[in-house]
Amino acid sequence: MLLLGTFLSACMMTYLFEYNDVGEKKFSWEASLMYGSIISATDPVAVVSLLNTLGASKRITTMIEGESLLNDGTAMVLFLILL
Repeated sequence: MLLLGTFLSACMMTYLFEYNDVGEKKFSWEASLMYGSIISATDPVAVVSLLNTLGASKRITTMIEGESLLNDGTAMVLFLILL
């Protein structure tokens, strides 16, 4: 899912913000993919806070936090590969 989000964010940056005032390309594919890798990682703070308020089990909270850590690590590795 992170790779899909990275690619879709890169497409948005490349095609939506394609040219500046002079007519030169603003964002290359490399820069757009690096942006996408950073922006695609999710932050579960609000979800974990809501689960704690609702009294959800510790197991599901830990699973969501673990999934977020995996996404963050994948985003960092992807960013470094593109760099």
